Amino acid sequence: MAEWGTASTGMTSASSSVENTLISRLKRIEHNTSGYFAIQIHLSHLRKGNRQAHFIQIATRTFDNLVEGNDASLFTMTNQDLVLVCRNVDVDVVDTVIDKVRGLFSEDPLTEVDESGFEDNFSTWYDLSNSEDFASFFSVIADLSLEAERLQAEKISQRDKDKAAGEPLEAANLSEINMKLMRSRIADLLQHQTCLLVRSGGAGEVVFREHFVSMAQVRERIAPDKNLFASPWLFQYLTETLDRRILSVLAEWDFSEIEDPISINLNVSTILSRDFQAFHKAVGDHTHKVVIEMHIIDVFADTKNFGYARDSLQDRGYRVLVDGLDPMSLQFFEVSKFAADFIKIGWNQSLQEEDGKSRLEEMRKIILSAGRESVILGRVDTEKAVKWGLGIGVSRFQGFFIDRLAEVAGSGKKTL
Repeated sequence: MAEWGTASTGMTSASSSVENTLISRLKRIEHNTSGYFAIQIHLSHLRKGNRQAHFIQIATRTFDNLVEGNDASLFTMTNQDLVLVCRNVDVDVVDTVIDKVRGLFSEDPLTEVDESGFEDNFSTWYDLSNSEDFASFFSVIADLSLEAERLQAEKISQRDKDKAAGEPLEAANLSEINMKLMRSRIADLLQHQTCLLVRSGGAGEVVFREHFVSMAQVRERIAPDKNLFASPWLFQYLTETLDRRILSVLAEWDFSEIEDPISINLNVSTILSRDFQAFHKAVGDHTHKVVIEMHIIDVFADTKNFGYARDSLQDRGYRVLVDGLDPMSLQFFEVSKFAADFIKIGWNQSLQEEDGKSRLEEMRKIILSAGRESVILGRVDTEKAVKWGLGIGVSRFQGFFIDRLAEVAGSGKKTL
């Protein structure tokens, strides 16, 4: 019977961690290990940028068919390693799936295979019917259990530090804070950031201006003594309320007089709500002036409704943008399946360390396959980021540095 284990929610104590669940499983089969083998996939050794939660989630989904159709169990360790325990499963079938996971992270040095074929840092196999392998594997999982306890202690310590910045947001006080948000003035908190089409030595052209409200400013206004970021689920609920408030502010605009397109980042659920329908009436025949951004995590959380929301928006003339990617992550997705007008990838400092002609050439191929006209490089805070983007074929940029360029362009100096 297939079995799944996870430690990614952070909701379990160390005593009930997935590591201890796996230890209990090993104890149950210790005297009857015929046909059993295990593989540890060392995702914890990936570069930090490749260990994002949604990447790990995609890696686990790669095992769906294997786990559902065989006597196999997949466990996601607290440190993000994956452990697969199989009984009487074709090794070649398992190897094929692991190769797919390896392919997801093909840009990471961890996935490189030693030419001799004897070294593989990406995965370790154990024949559990062999007593020595069983003992080694049991020891590894026991060590991971201790590490899970340490990580849990660190989380508790961090939670205490968070409390110093304010009491955590809880269900008990969520209703009061939500009501304050619904009643509070937010129009004066609305900020914008320009996305610019930049050509080397050429003129800049506004693609859109993203309008948003900083949650830090919202916290200062409605709940300065609360840590709104302590619970991702309650925070998500608040962002949906903030969506509605932003839509109500923008619905008062005269879109016939707007020169440059605007963008707003909304939850998928908001797009399917009555509040968005009211906003749509205000936009009228000017939907081509509005770009709707949706975050990749929200997209994967509800792919069916994302598809419906995207099609509905595009049918009415809006443009759709998928946000929250980074340059490395483009290898994980067939971005054409998003069927979005734009995808936004975030610049980060680690990319400055990524040099070499082969690396840049690979990034150019990825950008080309994604569609150069659709890719936006966000979080651009230096000229170096722009040059890096131009070097791999990106021509649309957004960030603090771009805001300064937009100010120059707006002052009449069109050459960037």
